[in-house]
Amino acid sequence: MTRATSRPQDRRRGNRIFYAVAEGQGTEYDYLGYLNQFYGSDLRFIIRSPSQRRGLSPSRVVDETDRVVGETGIEVWALFDHDGRPDIDQVCARANRRHVRVALSHPSFELWLLLHFQDFSTAAQGGSNDVIMERLRAVHPAFADYREGNKRIDARRFDALREDDNIRRAVDRARRLSDHFTYQTPANRDPSTDVHLLIERLGIVRRPR
Repeated sequence: MTRATSRPQDRRRGNRIFYAVAEGQGTEYDYLGYLNQFYGSDLRFIIRSPSQRRGLSPSRVVDETDRVVGETGIEVWALFDHDGRPDIDQVCARANRRHVRVALSHPSFELWLLLHFQDFSTAAQGGSNDVIMERLRAVHPAFADYREGNKRIDARRFDALREDDNIRRAVDRARRLSDHFTYQTPANRDPSTDVHLLIERLGIVRRPR
């Protein structure tokens, strides 16, 4: 199996290397790519990801991180959705044992996108993404046609996500949601998203001291 490694020049320049594997084929990777483009140079980080991107179960996402786990100087992340799956706690525990950082979204990555624009209630969604999708389409013209088959994050959508300090706002809102589930297992933190933890690790938004 071909290993996904960082480029030698990345390390010589002092860049921090992140390797991220996502469940989806496009949306999450698009978002990460724009983070690289707009923030990577100034903050001295590079996000690498698998060259072959295909829809994966959370368990397979963690398996995919084996390509780089244990390599010196690479911080490894797994991004996946809850989507009502019964094995989320076990998958998260396995990732932790492998020293893979997890950005779980419950019920979906769309919650993270929505938090760029507005708060979201702590009322449980029961694994359903319907309310989140409806609000995301209504919240900004760039997402009015966001639906299955049209979920890619293009330049127009990412501009909407980062305008008006929206990434910082998303981090703050995600933190507040997480605060409601301090003593809950990952599977029971409904709704919540951990993508803000990656944003903080990248240095795009600083974690409060």
